[in-house]
Amino acid sequence: MLRQGVRSLSKRLYSTEASSPNYIITRTDASGALPVYLDIKNGGTRSLTIIRRVQGDAEALRQEVAALFPDTPKNFVTVNPINNQVVIKGSYVNDIKQWLAQKGF
Repeated sequence: MLRQGVRSLSKRLYSTEASSPNYIITRTDASGALPVYLDIKNGGTRSLTIIRRVQGDAEALRQEVAALFPDTPKNFVTVNPINNQVVIKGSYVNDIKQWLAQKGF
């Protein structure tokens, strides 16, 4: 069942169309990696995927990421307005990095 979920997620990740976004995600200085991180909370029972270094319209990025997960609740993907980070419930670091690389970031 988990494999089916991962397969359907990967199909959704690669099915989005490229358009000119209103945001920029800058890579890290030292290694040039995409700034997508996993944050584990509550003693290892809660995982959050965090997209950092978002410049511009983080809400547009949130909407595009939320479109990748159509069967989830409304608060599955949120924006932290203080530091302009996009927070996704669950562990999707590699999937989000692939999607961002496909979009040209």
